[in-house]
Amino acid sequence: MHSKKEAIEFAKKFNWTAKDAERAFTQANIDIKEADEQMLLMALVKFAGPELLQRQYLQAAQKGQVTKKVKYIKEIEIDFADKVNEYETTLHKERSLFINLIKTIYQFAKPLGFEDPWIEALLTKYNEYRNDQSSDQNDQAS
Repeated sequence: MHSKKEAIEFAKKFNWTAKDAERAFTQANIDIKEADEQMLLMALVKFAGPELLQRQYLQAAQKGQVTKKVKYIKEIEIDFADKVNEYETTLHKERSLFINLIKTIYQFAKPLGFEDPWIEALLTKYNEYRNDQSSDQNDQAS
């Protein structure tokens, strides 16, 4: 062989990664410039045993951890989306109850001489909002 690059290309012919080939040649402590194909193959074979097996076990464990984390993140995303929907529904109900309470109290207080333009505007906007929501639901049902 003439260079480290050629030695790595030689190892790639046997489906070795460049990094693994480099590790094998380094661990075997051979002079790549002086090595022939047989010496390179021997370095690869010696490295292929316990070193690669250990690395494969570690990679498999790491992939398992990644899979668990991805699954956990998806569960959190689903849970979060459910909670957001639940909170939006609750908020919508509470707003409706609150506005209806204001409307009831205001209808009682208005004949007694209490008038407030802010409350009038709030009730008007809320009625417009409810009418828009009703028309959107009717459009979706059609």
